[in-house]
This record gives sequence, structure tokens and C-alpha cells, in this order.
Amino acid sequence: MDLLIWPDWPLALGALFPVAIALVLTALVGEAGGRFGLPRVSGYALAGLVLGPLVLGWFDINDLAGHRLVIDFTIALVLFELGIRLDVRWLAANRWVVATSTGEIALTFALTFGALWAAGTGAGVALAVAAIAVGTSPVILMHVTNELRASGQTTDRLLALCALNVAVSVILLKLLVGALHGVHSGWQLALLHPLYLLLGSALAGAVIAAAYLGLRRLVDPATEQGLVAMIALLLAAIALLSALRLPTALAPLFAGALIKWRDRRPHLWPQQFGSFGGVLVIVAFMLAGAAVTAGELFAGAGIGLLAILARAAGKLGGAMAFGPPSGLDLRKSLALGVGLMPLSVLALLQAVDVRLLYPEFGSRLMPIVIAMTVVLGLLGPIATRRALIRVRETRRGETS
Repeated sequence: MDLLIWPDWPLALGALFPVAIALVLTALVGEAGGRFGLPRVSGYALAGLVLGPLVLGWFDINDLAGHRLVIDFTIALVLFELGIRLDVRWLAANRWVVATSTGEIALTFALTFGALWAAGTGAGVALAVAAIAVGTSPVILMHVTNELRASGQTTDRLLALCALNVAVSVILLKLLVGALHGVHSGWQLALLHPLYLLLGSALAGAVIAAAYLGLRRLVDPATEQGLVAMIALLLAAIALLSALRLPTALAPLFAGALIKWRDRRPHLWPQQFGSFGGVLVIVAFMLAGAAVTAGELFAGAGIGLLAILARAAGKLGGAMAFGPPSGLDLRKSLALGVGLMPLSVLALLQAVDVRLLYPEFGSRLMPIVIAMTVVLGLLGPIATRRALIRVRETRRGETS
């Protein structure tokens, strides 16, 4: 008799079983947060920290690298949708909104750099943290606004400023990495590499947008076939961007904005993307916790908290200074600044990528970014939620 027909004992469950259990636990923690009036995404972030090396150790940095494609795809999907919501014509007609974005970006960068430089981190690390601090988590903002079904003046500006923040943050960090190339490999590489990354991302974004518009003529995006076609398009885009060693965040955002530029009609986003994207967001936060170790978290806690305070001052200062001229009253301007607080998975990946290229520099950068993302990944969604409820732009009846 062939003994292979009977199961082994103890049962060999393979790697899929613990991943499934972790996924269920992450979803349950998120649901528990929702029942206590907290954003579910804060629960996902908490579960990721508990499952990672910080507490249980179910996942580590190798798992993060092994599942990097999943996280890249999740971020690309979110940025593509965010780009499609970004109306460049609206921004051009509302220059004070652009001024608000410019003001909060400049203040955030300057204050974060100044605070860290004064604390003795060194100019390079201070610049890198300041560049990352400019960004706002698109995954958290999109999740919280969708969860609350938020809409209105503040929500529109929040999403537009988030898109601009992501683009500027990625570009600033690429320029800094270019400067590191100059220190280690000469000025030609320092000049050419950022240029390649920016032009390559813009060109790739145009190709993705053209492919999407072509696919949309063949299949309705709101159908099941449309969903499959869009997923395939973004997967192919991630594969192409990775092969070309281009950042996977910029091109999908550019592509979405180009599509909105070409077609101002209300966009039919596949309903299935809501459920599919929700699963991906849970997985992304579950895996993001794998980058957080106790040693690095505590090593970067002090400077990380200083960076958080400087960043908060920059976001709030810019929003409060330029919000009223753009048409927001002081209450909504304050809510806009508070709503920009979240920082999470994308910031972590930016730091991880720098460490892969320059391990010594990255080892000084990573603890600070980890401390910032742990605090702002947990508390940032709560701040955004409270801000949107405060200005009464939700459709679920929540009140402050």
C-alpha cells in the first residue's frame, strides 16, 4: 500500500496556513477597532506590529522582501485610483490650493530637516527623513475617506494634497539618493540617475494611461472582465517598472492623473475593486509590521518623536497659513493639516530601498522612519477620521 495516500502526522500545513491565520487575526483586530469607533486601518497597523518581530515574530524582514510585490501592487493600485481623482485643471484654477500644498511641503521639509540637524543626526540623514516626512500615506487616507464615505471641500483638498505630497516626497528622496551616488560614484551618476528615474516614471505613466484608455474601449471597467484587465495592466506595469528599476509609486500616480486629464467624465471604478483592494490593504499592513524590530524602534524613538513634532508643525502651519485664502475657514484649514498626519507603508518602503543601496546610511535612517511610521500609522488614521468628522464631511452620521 502506498503510504503517501495518508496524511503525515503531525500535519504538514505548509506556509499558507500561518499566513491565513495572520490574515484573519489582522482583519479581526481591524473590525474590533471599527466597533470601538476607530479606523479599521489603525487595527491593521496594530496587528502587523504584533505579528512582526516586535512581539510574536510570525513575520520578519525576509517575509517583507519575499512579498514585496504584493505591497508594491497595493500601493500602485491606491495611487492609480488617487491619481484618477486628481483633477489637474481644478488645481490650475485654484492656485491657492497649490500654494497650500507648496507651503505645507516647504514648511514640513524645512522644520523636519532643521530639527534633526540641530539634534545632531547629520545633514544627510536629516535631509532623507525630511524628504520622507513630506509624504502622507495614500493607503490610510483613501481607506479612511472610503470608510467614512467622506466628501466635501476638506476631503477634496486632503486627497489632492496627499497625491502631491507623495510625488514630491518620492522625487526629493530620489534626488538625495542621487547625491549619495555622487559621493560614492561621481557627479555623472548623481545627475543622470535621478533624471532617468523622473523621466522614466513620467514616460511609464503615459504608457500605462494609454494602455488603460485603450483597454477601456474594449471592456467596461465596471464589469468583472474590466476588473481582470485592470489588475493585469497594473501587474504588468509593476513588472516593467521593477525590471527597469524605476520607482513603482510615481508612474501609477502619473497615469491616473493623465487619465483624469484626458477624460473629465465621472469615472466608473469597479465595485469589485473595493473588496479586492480591502484584502490587499490588510495584507500590506500585516507584512509592514515585519520591518519593525524592537531594537530599531527604541533606537529611533527619541529622534523619531522630534521629527513627528516638526512634521506636524509644518503640515499644520502650511494648512493654516494658506487654507483661508483658498476658501477654507480656520476650522477646515486646521482639519486639513490634521488630516495629512498619517505616514505608513510607503514611507517604510522608501527607507528600506535606501538601506538596500547604502546599508550604512540606511541603518541610521531606518530607526527614525520606523519610529515615525509606528506612531503615525497607529494614530494618524484616528487624527484623519476625527478631522473629517469635525468638519461634518462624512455620510455615516458620525458626530464629534
